[in-house]
Amino acid sequence: MTTPGTSPAGDGGVHDNTFNGPTAVLTGDHGTQHVQFVYRWKPAYRIEDFPATPRPVSARVLAKQPSRLLRSVHQVVPFTGRRHDLDELARWRDDPAPNLAVRLLHGPGGQGKSRLAARFADLSCGAGWAVWQAAVNETGADPIATSPTPETGTGILLVVDYAERWPTPDLRRLLQEPLLHRISAPVRILLLARPAGIWWESLDTWIGDEFDASAELHPLLPLADDPSARAALFRQARDRFAGHLGLPPDQAGRIGPPLDLDIDEDYAQILTIHIAALATVDAHLHHESAPTNPARASAYLLKRERALWSALHQPPFPLLSSTPEAMGRTVLTATLTRSLARTHGRTALDRIGLADSTAAANTLLDDHRYCYPPPQADPARTVTVLEPLYPDRLGEDFLGLTTPASPDDPDTPHPVPGAVTDDWAHQAAERLLLDPTSTNTAAPWTRDALTVLIETARRWPHFATGQLYPLLKNHPELALHAGGTALAALAGLDSLDLTVLEAIEPHLPEGRHTDLDVGIAAITARLARHRLATTHDPATRARTHETLAVRQSYAGLRDEALATGQDALQTWRDLTRTNPARQPDLARSLSNLGALLSGVGRREEALTAELGAVEIRRRLAAGNPAAYNPALAASLTNLGDHLSGVGRREEALTATEEAVEIYRRLAAGNPAAYNPDLAGSLTNLGHHLSGVGRREEALTAAEGAVEIYRRLAAGNPAAYNPDLATSLTNLGIWLSGVGRREEALTAELGAVEIRRRLAAGNPAAYNPDLAGSLTNLGIWLSGVGRREEALTAAEGAVEIYRRLAAGNPAAYNPDLAASLSNLGALLSRVGRREEALTATEGAVEIYRRLAAGNPAAYNPALATSLTNWAWVRHESQQDPSGALRATGEAVEIYRRLVTAVPAQFLSPLRFVLGLQADLLLRLGRVREARDIRSWLAANDPGSGSQK
Repeated sequence: MTTPGTSPAGDGGVHDNTFNGPTAVLTGDHGTQHVQFVYRWKPAYRIEDFPATPRPVSARVLAKQPSRLLRSVHQVVPFTGRRHDLDELARWRDDPAPNLAVRLLHGPGGQGKSRLAARFADLSCGAGWAVWQAAVNETGADPIATSPTPETGTGILLVVDYAERWPTPDLRRLLQEPLLHRISAPVRILLLARPAGIWWESLDTWIGDEFDASAELHPLLPLADDPSARAALFRQARDRFAGHLGLPPDQAGRIGPPLDLDIDEDYAQILTIHIAALATVDAHLHHESAPTNPARASAYLLKRERALWSALHQPPFPLLSSTPEAMGRTVLTATLTRSLARTHGRTALDRIGLADSTAAANTLLDDHRYCYPPPQADPARTVTVLEPLYPDRLGEDFLGLTTPASPDDPDTPHPVPGAVTDDWAHQAAERLLLDPTSTNTAAPWTRDALTVLIETARRWPHFATGQLYPLLKNHPELALHAGGTALAALAGLDSLDLTVLEAIEPHLPEGRHTDLDVGIAAITARLARHRLATTHDPATRARTHETLAVRQSYAGLRDEALATGQDALQTWRDLTRTNPARQPDLARSLSNLGALLSGVGRREEALTAELGAVEIRRRLAAGNPAAYNPALAASLTNLGDHLSGVGRREEALTATEEAVEIYRRLAAGNPAAYNPDLAGSLTNLGHHLSGVGRREEALTAAEGAVEIYRRLAAGNPAAYNPDLATSLTNLGIWLSGVGRREEALTAELGAVEIRRRLAAGNPAAYNPDLAGSLTNLGIWLSGVGRREEALTAAEGAVEIYRRLAAGNPAAYNPDLAASLSNLGALLSRVGRREEALTATEGAVEIYRRLAAGNPAAYNPALATSLTNWAWVRHESQQDPSGALRATGEAVEIYRRLVTAVPAQFLSPLRFVLGLQADLLLRLGRVREARDIRSWLAANDPGSGSQK
């Protein structure tokens, strides 16, 4: 007999999680080893070997520039302590369970993250691990520059510093890097960052969804938290620095620690102790008084930098053409921009007002590079300029010390009286970040500069009130280029002027934004706390909760979003009891809650919420159609989605047809406003028509949706490409349903191409859709005989769904089961029958559990999976009796379904009966097999005979 398609027709066959247009949309208050890889784009990162040994530094350089001794790459002060941290890291590294694991090591600047990572890298090397590092690829060099993975290696350790500063899409692409996933050995990715918080919560959720991988948080506590341990740490650093600077041990031994070492909590950070020790030793060598506090210790070391610039500029044979003043301003610029390609460096100097010609800029860049050379580069890597001061804390202190108090803020004086300031530094950041010739294009250093400004403001109050806050209040659009993590850091500043966030708020994108969502959620939460604490108006409180729920949902904080949405709903319920005029607000809140509940797999509760919204909006629209018909149509669209999700197909179709009818009238009067909604409702209508067997009508609806979305996406691809992909997927489904397989394949290939791009930028949001398209693509490829390609697509879908279902079984187990069923059939067709059995058994097991809880929704898919499982058994000549029992169960389900919807379920019923007849013949039950064949012949729809 003819073998089945990838999946016999039925709800468990073609996967369609396509209702992403206006369906269930959250709205705010206003409505709606060494391997050579070829890359289609140049990755924004570079993976290279981790430096294996400390970099030497000459005594001549140290005599004039002692701050070099503080750099972690030189490891001047021996690593000490951190036994517990190292043990925890080793436990995480050596855990045999996960092949891929991610760990965030976080703590304030100066806590010792880089030193600990370097020590752990060294120990890991000794244990046989290959150790790599990843960095932002500013110069566009080759993305992979690692040594070959040792064949005897235990695994790969990848260290990623400044993880919080990476654009979210770039960090996610790094974690998806093929090199890391095609290595059979374990891979451990150690992220280093100052904050954890909301950016990490969002990334942690994404890692679980994307890889089903372990992600752990490792807070790094202060090494010198115990005041009694600080003196010993000071002496150790003092002696090492003295040795490098040429101070005899007997003299070094007479240098005591700062008087407030045991009192000032800044000394809890090991870097603060090292800065104090270095400044004290160098001051002794130069017969100067030792600095008395952390800020003055930084000021002393920066004074030594200035002395170097002056010495190098002295006649008669100056080594620097630039004056000390110009060099200081260039250092300040480099602190903000961090290292850049030379062309960008020249632009930065021009923008900030230091050089108005290429020649002048090159002179400054070369002089600066003489004083602050970049790390030794490998030959394939483009050399950079404007290397910042290290460690980062020293650079931030340079900004804080050099920038004078603002004349507009007399209440916040400079915290270090007598500090060497430069009035040129006032508003230097504004000059650097604002391009007078363009208001739309951000400079390549904008993200880094804003991050540095925020971190400097954390420790220097006059800098916050005089520079950062005025900059963002006057130019709030800049915040959109800071990245989500920097925005979250801004929102977390203790002394933040909330008017800064209020200025930024109107500029935030209304919808999702991969890179900004975590920061927007943090800003919204900070403002919400303030507004909820300062207002007792219930309506304002409800709207505040509503807005916060939307933003939390976009950031992937599903549980928090649901709890916040429930708070909003309760408030609107209370208000409506005494004020019926609040019914539109209650309806909106119910509809939003339905979307949130559906997102976590609580479909019945989602349906109940949307039914409540429809009931209210129908009453309102009866009295004022012009005002309330749009909202009614949106709720009816959502209602159709929720009804379909629980198996109530005819009701879903009725609701969606009414929504389409309303949107057609609205779009006729205002196409620009309502064509997107009409296209979305047509998409859903196609699905629901197909669900009751009306395939030609479904195809017509799908073609209408694609036509509208193509026009919309041509004008605004960022907004409408997701919807276009959805409509193409649906079109492929309906084309296949009427036998137009090549056209179906073309449509799905278009959808996959779009969704791959979308998922690369925002996997958490678009991987479910990509998996659905891959499932369908496998079906269409199989239908035209391209079986190996079909199998590759189906395996990709199963891999994604496994990760998604591991994190949220209620939401994604149905999709995982469908993809397993399809994969099993494909595996069998290419002869991999043992794997096919495993896949189809997995599908049956999941669908049994689902159908036990909701037969109406999942019995069709259970019948499909039972048929596939039985067919694979039959093809592999295994357990024909078990396969026969499975077909009997499928036949019983299909007989009941055919009574209700014959057009949809007669074909799969006939198929499973034919399979049942084959199995009966194999078991020698010839008469029963003949009876089935006779029934099939007498009831052949193609012959016109139906009995």
